[in-house]
Amino acid sequence: MMDKISPKQQLEALKHRYVQGLPDRMDEISASWARLQHVSWDPKALAFMDQCAHKLVGSGATFQFPDISEKARLLEKHLQVLLTKSDADPAERKQIDDAVTALSKTIELATKADTDREPLNAEVEYEQPLNAQYGIAVIEDDPNQAELLKAWLQRLGYAAEMFEDPDAYNARAADYNHHLILLDISFPEGALEGIALLERLKSQAGYNTPVIMMSARTDMVARMRALRAGADSYLTKPLDLDFLEKRLEQLLGDKTSIHPRVLWVDDDKDLLAYYKTTLMAEGYNVDCLSQPVRILERIEEFHPDAIVLDHDMPGCQGAELARALRQDANYMTIPILFVSASTDVSAQLEQHSIAGNSYFQKPLDTEPFLRALKQHIEKAKMVASRIKQVSQRKEESGLQNRDYFITELGALLANTDTRPTDCSRYLVQVSIDREEYLKARHGARALISLSARMERYFSNQLTAEDSGCLIGDSSFLFQLNAPAGSDRDDKAFIDTFYHQMGEQAWALGDDATPITLSMGVLPLNYTRDEDTALMEVESAWASAMQSGGNQVKWQQPPEPTTEAELDLRMQELIAARAYTLYYQPIVNMETSDTLFEALVRLVDEDHSIYLPAQFMQLMRSGDKGAFYELDRWVIEHAVEELSHLEGKSSASHSVIIKLSSVMSDLENLIPFISNTIRNSRIKGKRRFFFALSNPILLRDVPRAKRIVKALREMNCGVIVEHVDLNSAAVDLIKELEHVDFVKLIPGLGARTELKAPLDQLIRQLGAAFSSSLPIIVAGVEDTKALSWFWERGIRNFQGHFIQKPEVAMTYDAVGQ
Repeated sequence: MMDKISPKQQLEALKHRYVQGLPDRMDEISASWARLQHVSWDPKALAFMDQCAHKLVGSGATFQFPDISEKARLLEKHLQVLLTKSDADPAERKQIDDAVTALSKTIELATKADTDREPLNAEVEYEQPLNAQYGIAVIEDDPNQAELLKAWLQRLGYAAEMFEDPDAYNARAADYNHHLILLDISFPEGALEGIALLERLKSQAGYNTPVIMMSARTDMVARMRALRAGADSYLTKPLDLDFLEKRLEQLLGDKTSIHPRVLWVDDDKDLLAYYKTTLMAEGYNVDCLSQPVRILERIEEFHPDAIVLDHDMPGCQGAELARALRQDANYMTIPILFVSASTDVSAQLEQHSIAGNSYFQKPLDTEPFLRALKQHIEKAKMVASRIKQVSQRKEESGLQNRDYFITELGALLANTDTRPTDCSRYLVQVSIDREEYLKARHGARALISLSARMERYFSNQLTAEDSGCLIGDSSFLFQLNAPAGSDRDDKAFIDTFYHQMGEQAWALGDDATPITLSMGVLPLNYTRDEDTALMEVESAWASAMQSGGNQVKWQQPPEPTTEAELDLRMQELIAARAYTLYYQPIVNMETSDTLFEALVRLVDEDHSIYLPAQFMQLMRSGDKGAFYELDRWVIEHAVEELSHLEGKSSASHSVIIKLSSVMSDLENLIPFISNTIRNSRIKGKRRFFFALSNPILLRDVPRAKRIVKALREMNCGVIVEHVDLNSAAVDLIKELEHVDFVKLIPGLGARTELKAPLDQLIRQLGAAFSSSLPIIVAGVEDTKALSWFWERGIRNFQGHFIQKPEVAMTYDAVGQ
């Protein structure tokens, strides 16, 4: 049996083992470099060498060898330049050779400095803490770093479990109850394999386990991809363990899933005491309120998962309180349960929460009430996760969600040269100066509170054409449009915006020193991808920070691509059929049913993406023309990818295929669709839905009826899309008879400015469908708009996020 050793001794043993393994790591790097120099320039050997250097970047300083991290980072920097090149020139080879030599000497010094004594126990046997309240999963392929993290976590009193890669976690996670995940970004299977796992986890209904991403990558693109995928925090290696400890306390201290919170509002104090005792015995955290006028104040303090309201109280009714709560986006997903001694209240109540309501009569029957309470809380978690994904912003006047902002930035950049430009566009990054100092002095919570205040203020400074998002504890991104006019001064426009950001005289605590801001600016009036734009604006921002802060720095773009050059490039890609399918989920937020809409994109060898609005205008129409060939390609590949799904999703997922051909070509596609589906051997009805454009169908209704009938006979679903406020679509639905869904144009989901005509359209469509209301709404901007559609019976929403098939096609696989 192994001797017990102290936490400090455990860490020393791990450090010793790490040092003893350094020569082997150096041998791997040296062998790879020798192969590249003297045998052949093998991309696999180069990638392996880069991976070895990357791991040393993160581990060196973690084990108190900062020089190793520094030398490994320099080597990695030189290798990164060569990953996309066929060979290295003499100067580049010398740079790598020097970096390898410097790293080797540093490792040799570290090895010699380590004492000759044997570690207390190289194979330390850890005991899980008996009173560990929280379990933490560490997904890290470097065993030394994983062991170090595990020992450190256990010293803090957490129960830690190690997983060497995402596959190991997927295979064993069901056996553990993890309250937080520490996840590396890079694994041998892929440089971004950790992000792929994170996307799969966050797509599950009701999944709210905090995830902290760890990486030696410090660039904005890696950080943004992690945050966009749903990471709660992004920490760079070597890890700052003091900061990590504070972040763990913050994330785990805010969790309410262990003991759900219930706020009970009733003017009878004796009953409140009884209800509180009953619920606490069932494991709930209960707060009682006998003064209903203070409910908003108490909600802000208590953050309940559910609210129980007495319907009849002096001067106030529960329904009135519920109606007020529903109007606030912060409270609209909190389920409300009504109790009353009256016998005729149930019929008077309407839906006051997206998460649902229930009515119970006094005296309360405890067992059915507890069942309903549990069900409502579980449903509320699922609905809240849906709203987060569907809505572009939390508040109507607030900043956008990060992922929506990045998606819109990509669309803007892709379309920059395809539409008239009467204004200059800029990507701007704004961050507070001395962030680490302020965090160390005032704490992470104070900095987060400051960011919230800044977010509210910044959102009020943007015009209707601008947008912005929060990208970290104290950093913001903005997309700005300078006003049109021949006499405009864009530099003055940016300077004015910068002064507006800082005129609030921001401060933290009692510190009289004002907080200053640094800003990077990148002009956007030329085509580029969003990853490049994010890196370049970050470079400009970093320059402002390194120059002392409180400054504005510009990043000058290269010469733009002409429209003629861009058109020629896209025509070449069309001829080469350089298409890729992306999938965007359409979710029923009540039942969790999910359809995946296949969206075609044109992609070049540099991974630049061109949207249909760009390249379809270059395609020739006509009998069996380019649109017909594109439809065939989409059908063939969408069917093939669905047939390759495995597990539960292979029998449950359904795909929407958008068809773009003219009516005559659509009719000619029917035999091809039938043969493709039959040969795929995919079983089940409604595995494929075909989306047909409302304007195209209206041009030839008799032929449209034949096409819809043929698709139904193949057990396929039919969706009529591009439906606007024109009532002609309602008559078309009635004429076609067999339509599964109607999809509104995205503009109708934005803040419901056209409430009266839109309300009328929804009622007319409801009458046309008779029973259910299978309407799909896209482009919802805020939770208030979503609530408006919800009240009218609409449950199917399409989010703004677009994810690659291997990610999106596993969306909510656990929940289905």
